[in-house]
Amino acid sequence: MLKIAIVAAIVILFAPMASSSFAQEYKTFPGVGKDAGDGMTTYDVQYSSVKDIVSASVSVKDKSVDFVLAGKTDTNSTLILKLPKGLINGFIGVFVDGQIVTNYTTTDESGDTLVSIPITPLTENISIVGTTVVPEFGPVAAIVLAISIVAIVTVTRLGPIRL
Repeated sequence: MLKIAIVAAIVILFAPMASSSFAQEYKTFPGVGKDAGDGMTTYDVQYSSVKDIVSASVSVKDKSVDFVLAGKTDTNSTLILKLPKGLINGFIGVFVDGQIVTNYTTTDESGDTLVSIPITPLTENISIVGTTVVPEFGPVAAIVLAISIVAIVTVTRLGPIRL
């Protein structure tokens, strides 16, 4: 009887540690951001949910990233998004099916922001609004701008061009 009590006590003590030590399993939705900016800068978004992300779009005008969810579930759950800071930064709000929610959490990780959003079985659309989203112009545009400025300064310093 004492052995059973000791084994039961050990199981009760170690069970919470075993369940929390399992790594979070993430799915990946590729190419988020291809519909914004230069179309060349895209990010893979990792997520964990009982539902699947079937589409994602970026609105530079609204400074938001929108996700469409699909799948069946009978219970409330949590959508966990691992969003690269290059995709969206400076969270302002989260909308679930067009309604702003405040019961989400954000956690900064190296280069990513982890967002946990409670969802219901009927949730279909998630919109995350930030202060910045995918840059409108990529690194090539910055290089072209720099070369143009150097060329203009050089031409004006050398004098007018005679044709």
